[in-house]
Amino acid sequence: MISRRSFLTGTSAAGLALGLGACASRPASGPNTISYWGVGAADKDKDEQVRDAFLMTDAGKDAQIYIDQVPSSGVADMSQIITAVRGGTAPDLWWMDRFNAVQNASIGLLEPLDDLIEKYEDVSPEEFKSQWIQFAVDELTYDGRLYGLPCTTDARGLMYNEDVLKDAGVDLDLFDPSQHTITWDEMDDAVEKIVQQDKRGNYTRFGFAPWLSEGWPYTWGFGLGASAYDNATGTVTLDSPEWQSVYELYADWAERFPYASVDAFFATYQPPNAPPTQTAMFSGRLGIDTTGPWQISGNEKYAPDLPLKFTYLPVAKEGDPTYTWSGGQCLVIPRGANITKTLWEFLKFYAGYEGQSRVVPQYGNLPTNLQAIEEGKYNPKAELFRTMLPNSTSRPPLPVGSAMWDTLTRTKSSVALGSSTPEEAVASNQQMIEPKMALFPDYKMPETYGKPSPVPGS
Repeated sequence: MISRRSFLTGTSAAGLALGLGACASRPASGPNTISYWGVGAADKDKDEQVRDAFLMTDAGKDAQIYIDQVPSSGVADMSQIITAVRGGTAPDLWWMDRFNAVQNASIGLLEPLDDLIEKYEDVSPEEFKSQWIQFAVDELTYDGRLYGLPCTTDARGLMYNEDVLKDAGVDLDLFDPSQHTITWDEMDDAVEKIVQQDKRGNYTRFGFAPWLSEGWPYTWGFGLGASAYDNATGTVTLDSPEWQSVYELYADWAERFPYASVDAFFATYQPPNAPPTQTAMFSGRLGIDTTGPWQISGNEKYAPDLPLKFTYLPVAKEGDPTYTWSGGQCLVIPRGANITKTLWEFLKFYAGYEGQSRVVPQYGNLPTNLQAIEEGKYNPKAELFRTMLPNSTSRPPLPVGSAMWDTLTRTKSSVALGSSTPEEAVASNQQMIEPKMALFPDYKMPETYGKPSPVPGS
């Protein structure tokens, strides 16, 4: 009988061996020694800032923290940590995409934190977890146990170039979040005005397409009432009418703006591997895009004089509530780590107020620690995204979450390309994920999942 672990990972022994070269060796274990896989080479200084601050505290004065930059290499990639855990070379602490936590926990790669909270803290696990925004805690919860602490988060919205919209004769008040939340019909009209073509029909200026950038199926699914899993019945619901409406959105826009023509536009004005200064938005060729607060630092660095603004995602009709979703990173303890009080204190320091206050403003994202949110420890230009957090949620914390992401993304592309119909796409999604989820009978997401998350100042 095929095991749950091999079914989910689909990773061969040869594939695991390939990853060993990327895994740093662990220092000798000791009560104050921590091996940490950090954010990434470009952000090593941020890890070092937190480490140095921790070493100045009573809890960290005797600590030896060895930092290696071995971050997760993709939103659904788990090969490095699988290799390390099974090979006995895993770090004591790992900076990881939060979305991977439940699937990693379900195949035995992570240590739960509940016992550590009870051992080292003077409060219950529930009270301890209340320091962080709820949807981020939910995303780290598997079978009622916590498998990491959330560090950063974000949200999705629209970015637009005011100069492009003005030139096209678009009413800017429609995009002003203090006055209005744009509807899909209004988006349609605005995009029609923005688009320009040459005599051959090639786009020389483009408006928007829902499959671009952060236009993932989840992005629009949360606004169209689509749910991936029914907690009450324990069933996958990827073939629902709401999910079909998500793929109809892609199909409708691709009919008006053919995928190949849009692709040719970006190949011309934003080719692969172009420098960060060369984007269709920065050159005034693109009017509207889907993005998040991380974009702010790039705008400031590469296009400081452009009037690039942000607003909420489009809604179906006037008066509908706004929606979005939030990703982000976390710190987890891999299976087999050297678990000590010093490790716990460093984890708590980095993922808590002290660490987030230092590094989150530099990333351009948002904190998950409620005190850091309340005290504004983020780029003030990201305030609109902060206002989105109470109505935001995470992707569903499922043990097949990474496989689900890959499946939804693949069929998004097939529908936009015209190789699948929306009906075929949702049926394919259901057929792909349902048997995987069947390996976890009666699985329950946290009861708080999908509900509003209280945030200071909201």
